[in-house]
Amino acid sequence: FYGRQDFNPTLIITQMVAMQAAFFASLGIASSAALMCIGGHVELGRIFRSAEYSGEDWIALCLATVVTAVVMVAVLVLVVERAKKCLDFVVTYHFFHFLTTWACGGLPLQGAWWACNVSAIVLATVVGEWCCIKAEQQEIPLGRRKEEAVDLQQV
Repeated sequence: FYGRQDFNPTLIITQMVAMQAAFFASLGIASSAALMCIGGHVELGRIFRSAEYSGEDWIALCLATVVTAVVMVAVLVLVVERAKKCLDFVVTYHFFHFLTTWACGGLPLQGAWWACNVSAIVLATVVGEWCCIKAEQQEIPLGRRKEEAVDLQQV
C-alpha cells in the first residue's frame, strides 16, 4: 500500500469497520426496499441466510446485492481513496458477509447466492478502482484560484 513509515493499522481497521457498516446498512436497506416492491416478507435476517436465494424472492435479493455494490463504490471513493486498495476492501467486507451468512444459515450452497455476491464483488471492485483512479488523477490546487493563476505563455 504505502511505504513502511506510512503503515497505520488503526486507520486500516477504522476504514474496514466503516466499510463493513456501510455494506450491511446499504444491503439491509436495499433488500428491504426490493422486497417491499415485490410484496415479499421483509426481515433483516434474510440477508444472512443463503437459502433465501433459492426461494421466490431471490431476484429481489440479488438486485439488492447489486444495488449495494453500486452504493459501495461511492463509499470506497470516500473512505478508501486509493485504487490499489479497492479489491482488498471489497473482498474483505464480502468475506465477513460470507462468514456471517455461514454462521446464521449454514454454508452458502445456493448458486444464486454465489453468482450475486461474486458479481457484486467484480462490479464494486472494477467501478470502484475506476472512480478512485479518476479521483487520484485530479489536479491538486496549489493555493491559487484558476482565475488568479498566471498564464505562463503571456509572461
